[in-house]
Amino acid sequence: MNSEITQYSEVQLAKSLPDFGFQEGDAATIIEVVKDLNNRTGYVLEFFDNEGKTLKVVTVDESYVTPIQSHSVVNYRPYLAA
Repeated sequence: MNSEITQYSEVQLAKSLPDFGFQEGDAATIIEVVKDLNNRTGYVLEFFDNEGKTLKVVTVDESYVTPIQSHSVVNYRPYLAA
Protein backbone atom coordinates (compact mmCIF):
# COMPACT_ATOMS: atom_id res chain seq x y z
CA MET A 1 0.00 0.00 0.00
CA ASN A 2 1.21 3.50 -0.83
CA SER A 3 1.86 5.20 2.53
CA GLU A 4 0.72 8.57 1.11
CA ILE A 5 -2.73 7.15 0.47
CA THR A 6 -4.91 6.82 3.56
CA GLN A 7 -8.57 7.10 4.44
CA TYR A 8 -10.00 10.48 3.38
CA SER A 9 -7.07 11.19 1.04
CA GLU A 10 -7.91 12.90 -2.20
CA VAL A 11 -6.53 10.89 -5.11
CA GLN A 12 -6.56 10.77 -8.88
CA LEU A 13 -7.40 7.79 -11.04
CA ALA A 14 -4.28 6.22 -12.54
CA LYS A 15 -6.52 4.27 -14.96
CA SER A 16 -9.93 4.98 -16.44
CA LEU A 17 -13.08 3.28 -15.16
CA PRO A 18 -15.20 3.35 -18.34
CA ASP A 19 -17.90 1.10 -16.85
CA PHE A 20 -18.62 3.90 -14.35
CA GLY A 21 -17.96 6.92 -16.60
CA PHE A 22 -14.68 8.01 -14.97
CA GLN A 23 -11.44 8.85 -16.77
CA GLU A 24 -7.78 8.67 -15.83
CA GLY A 25 -6.95 11.82 -13.84
CA ASP A 26 -10.42 12.25 -12.32
CA ALA A 27 -10.32 13.12 -8.62
CA ALA A 28 -11.94 11.08 -5.85
CA THR A 29 -11.84 10.74 -2.06
CA ILE A 30 -10.91 7.48 -0.36
CA ILE A 31 -13.66 6.66 2.09
CA GLU A 32 -12.25 3.29 3.13
CA VAL A 33 -9.09 1.21 2.74
CA VAL A 34 -9.92 -2.49 2.30
CA LYS A 35 -8.11 -5.83 1.91
CA ASP A 36 -9.25 -8.72 -0.27
CA LEU A 37 -8.99 -12.41 0.66
CA ASN A 38 -5.38 -12.46 -0.63
CA ASN A 39 -4.47 -9.44 1.57
CA ARG A 40 -4.21 -7.10 -1.43
CA THR A 41 -5.09 -3.47 -0.77
CA GLY A 42 -8.06 -1.80 -2.40
CA TYR A 43 -9.90 1.46 -1.92
CA VAL A 44 -13.51 2.53 -1.75
CA LEU A 45 -13.64 5.79 -3.72
CA GLU A 46 -16.32 8.46 -3.64
CA PHE A 47 -16.62 10.71 -6.67
CA PHE A 48 -18.26 14.13 -6.29
CA ASP A 49 -19.57 16.75 -8.70
CA ASN A 50 -18.55 20.42 -8.43
CA GLU A 51 -21.46 21.05 -6.00
CA GLY A 52 -20.25 18.34 -3.59
CA LYS A 53 -22.97 15.83 -4.49
CA THR A 54 -21.94 12.19 -4.69
CA LEU A 55 -21.82 10.84 -8.24
CA LYS A 56 -20.83 7.28 -7.44
CA VAL A 57 -19.02 5.09 -4.90
CA VAL A 58 -16.68 2.51 -6.44
CA THR A 59 -14.24 -0.07 -5.03
CA VAL A 60 -10.95 -0.43 -6.91
CA ASP A 61 -7.59 -2.19 -6.67
CA GLU A 62 -4.72 -0.01 -5.45
CA SER A 63 -3.28 0.16 -8.99
CA TYR A 64 -6.17 2.47 -9.95
CA VAL A 65 -5.21 5.35 -7.69
CA THR A 66 -2.32 7.77 -7.36
CA PRO A 67 -1.78 10.62 -4.91
CA ILE A 68 -2.65 14.09 -6.18
CA GLN A 69 0.55 15.96 -6.87
CA SER A 70 1.02 19.45 -5.41
CA HIS A 71 0.98 21.16 -8.81
CA SER A 72 -1.83 19.20 -10.44
CA VAL A 73 -4.25 20.91 -12.80
CA VAL A 74 -7.93 20.54 -11.96
CA ASN A 75 -10.05 19.89 -15.02
CA TYR A 76 -13.85 20.07 -14.90
CA ARG A 77 -15.68 18.02 -17.50
CA PRO A 78 -19.25 16.83 -17.90
CA TYR A 79 -19.92 13.52 -16.16
CA LEU A 80 -21.58 11.09 -18.49
CA ALA A 81 -22.76 8.20 -16.32
CA ALA A 82 -22.09 4.86 -17.97
